[in-house]
Amino acid sequence: MKAYAANVYTTVVENLMNQPEKRFIAVEQEFFRLWWNNVANSIQKSNVYKLIENRQMEFIIGGQVMNDEAVTEYSANIQQLTEGHAFIYETFGVRPQFSWHVDPFGATAAMATLFSLAGFNAHLTSRIDYDKKEEMMKNKGLQFVWKSTASSFGSNEIFTHVMDNYSYCVPSELPFSNRSGFFWNGVALFPDPPKDGIYPNMSLPVTDENLKEYADVMIENIKQRAAWFKTNNVLWPWGCDKQFFNATIQFENMDKLMKYIQVSSADYGVSVRYATVDEYFKALHDANESWDVKTEGDFIPYSSAPHEAWTGFYTSRSFLKGLARHSQSLLHAGESIFSLYTHLPNSTKTIDMTYALNKLKKLRWSSAEVQHHDGVTGTESPIVRDMYVSHLTSSSNGVRDAIEQMIEGLITKDDKKKVELNFLGHRTKDPVNGVLRISTKPVPIIVYNPLGWPMNRTIRLNVTGKNICIKDADGKSVPAQVLPCLNKSGPYQLFFFANLPALGYNTYFIQSGYQDSNHTHDSQMTSSTAYNNLKQTTNSKQTTNSKRRNKYTEKTMAISNDCYAITVDNTTNYLEYIKLKQSGKQIKFQNLFMEYDAHSDVANGQVSNNYIFRPKADAQVVGQKVKLDVVRGPLVQEIRQSFYDLFQDKPRYVVTFRLYTLPGYHDNLICNRIEVDLQVGPLKINKELIIRFTTSVHNSRTIHTDENAYQMMERRPRDNVSEPVAQNYYPMVSTAFIEDIKSDIRFTALADRTHGVGSISDGKMEIMLLRRLVNNEFEDHNFNLTLNDTVIVRPTLWLLFANSSLSSLLQHQARLQLENPPLVLAADYRQEEQLTSLFHSRKDVTTHRFINKWRQLFNSKFSSITCELPANVHLLTLKTPGWSYDNNHSKHMNNIKSNVEFGKGEKRKEQTTENFKRVMVRFHHLFAEGKHSSMSKPVSIDIQKMLVKFGKISSIDERSLTGIWSKGDLKRWKWNTNTKNNKSNELYHHGEELRGTGFTISPQDIRTFFVKFT
Repeated sequence: MKAYAANVYTTVVENLMNQPEKRFIAVEQEFFRLWWNNVANSIQKSNVYKLIENRQMEFIIGGQVMNDEAVTEYSANIQQLTEGHAFIYETFGVRPQFSWHVDPFGATAAMATLFSLAGFNAHLTSRIDYDKKEEMMKNKGLQFVWKSTASSFGSNEIFTHVMDNYSYCVPSELPFSNRSGFFWNGVALFPDPPKDGIYPNMSLPVTDENLKEYADVMIENIKQRAAWFKTNNVLWPWGCDKQFFNATIQFENMDKLMKYIQVSSADYGVSVRYATVDEYFKALHDANESWDVKTEGDFIPYSSAPHEAWTGFYTSRSFLKGLARHSQSLLHAGESIFSLYTHLPNSTKTIDMTYALNKLKKLRWSSAEVQHHDGVTGTESPIVRDMYVSHLTSSSNGVRDAIEQMIEGLITKDDKKKVELNFLGHRTKDPVNGVLRISTKPVPIIVYNPLGWPMNRTIRLNVTGKNICIKDADGKSVPAQVLPCLNKSGPYQLFFFANLPALGYNTYFIQSGYQDSNHTHDSQMTSSTAYNNLKQTTNSKQTTNSKRRNKYTEKTMAISNDCYAITVDNTTNYLEYIKLKQSGKQIKFQNLFMEYDAHSDVANGQVSNNYIFRPKADAQVVGQKVKLDVVRGPLVQEIRQSFYDLFQDKPRYVVTFRLYTLPGYHDNLICNRIEVDLQVGPLKINKELIIRFTTSVHNSRTIHTDENAYQMMERRPRDNVSEPVAQNYYPMVSTAFIEDIKSDIRFTALADRTHGVGSISDGKMEIMLLRRLVNNEFEDHNFNLTLNDTVIVRPTLWLLFANSSLSSLLQHQARLQLENPPLVLAADYRQEEQLTSLFHSRKDVTTHRFINKWRQLFNSKFSSITCELPANVHLLTLKTPGWSYDNNHSKHMNNIKSNVEFGKGEKRKEQTTENFKRVMVRFHHLFAEGKHSSMSKPVSIDIQKMLVKFGKISSIDERSLTGIWSKGDLKRWKWNTNTKNNKSNELYHHGEELRGTGFTISPQDIRTFFVKFT
């Protein structure tokens, strides 16, 4: 901060104020906000307002960061974009209209769609496959209109500019000097600058002697670039990484060149001037050129050269990827709970609203910053990784604190009778972290559903005992099952099914003992060990008093439910087949842990690193010894495989396959999913671990993967490439599937974090789980990018086998349920004072009396949604943002002007009053056009009917994706295209208008509203 971000804005603002012809673009708000909040004085702030008004300084993208596109989930991208836009708009009244995605490692169509929905007029990207870029440069195809979805809602097109081979940097070499070119301030060193002011890589200063030589190099490069584009307007980005931290020296040298070239423009045939991105795209738009339309595919994966496939970062730092996704899920839940707490009329105020909002703001910030293209990607240094982890952990804990108190307020009927709630393992006095201690007195469990549909959810808790009774809020017994832990010294695992209302909670009561014939079921476990090509040993033991008949044969062991029967090869302890009971089809289904041996010596060419995946050969099977534990019961059945090296006592890798049976009720998703828990790591050095599933689903190596969890893309095999494995890897942000079209069988995998995935051979899907790399690539660098991670990670997968129609129906809700698990909070009533205050006596508190008393004092079940949300529409956001700006743009601009004193050096009046009345609501139609016979259709929603418990809607305003535009004010540019249906260069329309409080949403569309309730 001291050596880079602070100096950039301090020196840039000073130079722009001195010379009005100068321009500068500010991209990532993380850095600008740090300068604005912590460094800038009142004069500098006043100057920024002037520069914005004079259009000398322009905010581009406007997000908190320049997010990655390959491994990020779309709701997190929307959140970080919203975080930055809200600050810019609230502070300056500015609404960014162009992207500057020059550094993310590949470009997705989904991100282009989000920029369209945010109101952008054009999108700028850079890193695409080197050979694809060369072809586009040759054909002048670097600029086009991107129709980024197959669906036809209003905002699914955006003009796109791809940077040429020089990307976002000036030429780095000079023919007349051995120094780099155009980097007069050198490369920033941080946190402390060199005391002598001499930075690395400082370019030769521009003098009278070398002025023409510099100008000749610049003009030659401009003309070279001009040959790759259709118009005579050339974007020449002046800068690169870690530049303009000493803007004075940069501009001094730039000015000399600019003035010389302008004076000689007739001789050079080139005219140059300082410009913003807005000015460049305006010139293109005014040129009235017709552009090609891109309607298929994206720019994933990205390769920078032969043998340089940037597909390793899809998995790098898996722990950070998991933490980022889980933190985003917590933020999603916390935002909705805060909106319930602030708007439901009967909630008891147990926490100050500003305090709770500040906790959410910290998580908004940390969740936004980790979406950076050198953040969640795992391509940062270890010290930066630790910063992300620290920020996410501390801010998540703060939101958990706030959620505990807000849920207390939501359930409390009498503010004199309150109860303390705790997330298991958070802020708890229990010495066993995350374990629920079971006693003879009922422990109330509050289960909150953060999604907008009612649903049955499996709840898994670590508990101290196995003789357990569970009751619901009506006093009825809840079927449950206790499983033994793989670690004999560990806690038991309790499973039960919670019936949860939409965006609401239900209460359950857990205690020890058997209350009636519907008590919790025990489990039966059978174990065996198989050695590769060695004699197998078997050891079976009965761990419970269950009388269910053992159906295992000498050849195979099986688990099953109403949808699947999974068999295991008893000679290897590997999975063998899966039978789909509803269709009667039997499919080959085998799993193996395998490791790729990574290139690690630059003497042998490109190495595997944080970014790049380059294996030496095909992956090799690991685990010479496989221990199998099969656990069976009426609700839950498991296959647990532990993989060992031959003479090791501890397993290297563990995987559990789990099936569920919901008693007395058929739930399609619960029945049709195979839950897979993994425990992997630490790896040996220079190994890249995958789990490979081999099936009889003949897919001809074609795999479908999701883009940012927003839409699916077909990935056909890429042959004749330099890296046949790595260049056929894709990011699996949430979902991947292979399918046999002839047999109508689809195998789908869903994940709780991003992984690399590929189908390298017919019928196979492999998912990369973990990487550990040490190489000599960066030995001469002054920064550390090691991936020598010794972590243990525990990712979760859900697997589905079904026909294409059922798979499509289940896929979206399965993804959202996996990513947004219920929040489980426990009330600890073992404390004497709490029992006394509630029941006046500790004696004779029976379960029946306890539940009745609880229901008298507390709300035991609640849904905030009255009118059920359609199954194909996701309540993407329910948020009380707290922003103070007025919905009316003119009023907001007048407020800003009245709060700013220009040119007087006075401290401006800060807008500090939070607006708790405004609620942001977003809806996302989950299905694309033509993907499902009934779900891929427009659907109507009435927000008033859905949220009637919030009160009567007094005002409703449809907004752009990030909220800074009223939809009626948003006029995106239309670009001429080379298509039959091309229209003139008119403005885009934005879909069907709001009708009162109701609207119709089209497939794949996202619609955003500001709502106020009386």
